[in-house]
Amino acid sequence: MIMKINWTYIACLSLAFLAGCNGQEVFAPDHIWSNGESGNLLVTNRDKKEVCLIDANFNKTGIKAALPSPANDLVQTPDRHIWVVCDGAGGSLCELDGKDLSVLSETKLGHTPSAVLFNPQTGSLWTTQRFNNELWEVSLETKEVTNRITVGREPVDMVAFANDSLLLVANNLPEMSSLAYPIACQLDIVDVNSKKVVKRLQLPNGSTDVKALATDSKGDYAYAVHLLARYQLPTNQVDRGWMSTNVLSVINLHSQEVENTVLLDTPQKGASNPWNVVVSPDDSKIWISLSGTHELASVDRISLHDRLARVKAGEKVTPSTKDATHVQDDAGFLYGIRNFYKTKGKGPRALYVTPEKVYTANYYTGEMVAFNAGGKEMTATVLGSPLASTQKGKGDMYFHDASIGFQEWQSCASCHPNDARMDGLNWDLMNDGMGNPKNTKTLVLSHQTPPCMISGIRKDAETAVISGIKYILFAANTEEIAPAIDTYLKSLSPVPSPYLVNGNLSEAAQRGKEHFEKDCASCHAGTYYTDMKQYKVSWTNGADKNTKMDVPALNEVWRTAPYLYDGRSYTMQEMLKVHGPVEALTENELNDLAEYVLSL
Repeated sequence: MIMKINWTYIACLSLAFLAGCNGQEVFAPDHIWSNGESGNLLVTNRDKKEVCLIDANFNKTGIKAALPSPANDLVQTPDRHIWVVCDGAGGSLCELDGKDLSVLSETKLGHTPSAVLFNPQTGSLWTTQRFNNELWEVSLETKEVTNRITVGREPVDMVAFANDSLLLVANNLPEMSSLAYPIACQLDIVDVNSKKVVKRLQLPNGSTDVKALATDSKGDYAYAVHLLARYQLPTNQVDRGWMSTNVLSVINLHSQEVENTVLLDTPQKGASNPWNVVVSPDDSKIWISLSGTHELASVDRISLHDRLARVKAGEKVTPSTKDATHVQDDAGFLYGIRNFYKTKGKGPRALYVTPEKVYTANYYTGEMVAFNAGGKEMTATVLGSPLASTQKGKGDMYFHDASIGFQEWQSCASCHPNDARMDGLNWDLMNDGMGNPKNTKTLVLSHQTPPCMISGIRKDAETAVISGIKYILFAANTEEIAPAIDTYLKSLSPVPSPYLVNGNLSEAAQRGKEHFEKDCASCHAGTYYTDMKQYKVSWTNGADKNTKMDVPALNEVWRTAPYLYDGRSYTMQEMLKVHGPVEALTENELNDLAEYVLSL
């Protein structure tokens, strides 16, 4: 049943009502796709690892595909077959029948395939393998991987352009030391015929957590949504809006350059955690799902490019824009050409746009939502019980919820994206004084390995969570929020390392294990490879000289570069030369040790 929701509808929806949906299964929708020419939609339920067919009236048809793991992306080929890439260390490529969604084949892929597209020029599928840091070409006929191309750190999305001869690949995190300048995510341009990366585009300094890409219908421009961190300022500057900003980067596909980056935020309120971006079929609007503020944003595309052209020509487009280099600092640049639309639920991630409607889905509260093309009329229906009906799901929601913080500038996930990991940046937190920034730590196993923070200044993770809510989000009330976030964080577990070979240590890692047990295990001991103590170390400097540092857990350390308290070392080999065994090792022995640590 479709219900019309008026604008007085309570933004948070009643979880008690939703949880009481008479035995309905949890429905956590995070992707929406078209089902060909039928007018129906394919919607993922991440909690149940399935793709469901939803008709034009938002009714579940009963047709669905049970998958080996949650779907990350899908594409339909000319033969009407649907190809789904599924999450996990042992990722899969599932081939579905386009009519009844029956599974026709399942092929193992690499570590966490995150995006897939069909390329008419090569007649093959292309997939981003997130934790292999690779782009794979897959034959439709044999389903074998025919080419593997190394790209940047954690590729998560891609689009084709130049008559499908080139791919633009979005990499999620920076791949450099946190002391570097600039420090930012990069986009890769891949030639599908030569099978090579032909160019790298660097986003502005502070760019991290790139989530998605989109192109216009003519292939003139691409658009990337990501965070633009003001990490060089102390975190108390959140009250001025200059700590974590949320942006749309515009890429000129003809010149193959980043044309500019514009703030989605307003001077008074953040547009936190942009998750997806789509250009309308008529190229008139750019739509963005803002998962942290629970709304969609639309930007008048024609006006945006007009303003960018004028400022590039030297015109003072807004009172705050001196020249094109200042656009990324101008929270008023989109004034009058950007609109926001509340989805009346929590966590819109999915985004699909037709000439008539804009579709999204609230991940945490389980509604399918549609706006008319103008955004003025909204309809919604509940697909099932909400993910947020459990304490773990509620904690997941609060962790990604910017609305609980000051002016909605950021959520916990702004600095700890990708299931509470890290953003690759140094931040100047106030808990140890000003002027000594520290690298963002993963929160996985933080509750199991107290004390917390790099210097161990918080006695346990529970205290750290409350402090973060109070002094970084500037939220007034933590009584319900903090225990729920604690439950969510405790539920997280390390992802198996891509350095393992069929789940086992490589020969190099086995050799490295001997060095580790001899030289490292005295501090990095036990299940979590930490004795949970603090020690003065020789490699601290500046305001942190002689400060005791916490011994970090090493589980999943392969995922958490850069290393050391200030993120000075991007590779494990570099780190071991700063903080390695007392006994000197040869370069080969050091590589073996690194291989072992990266396998944990």
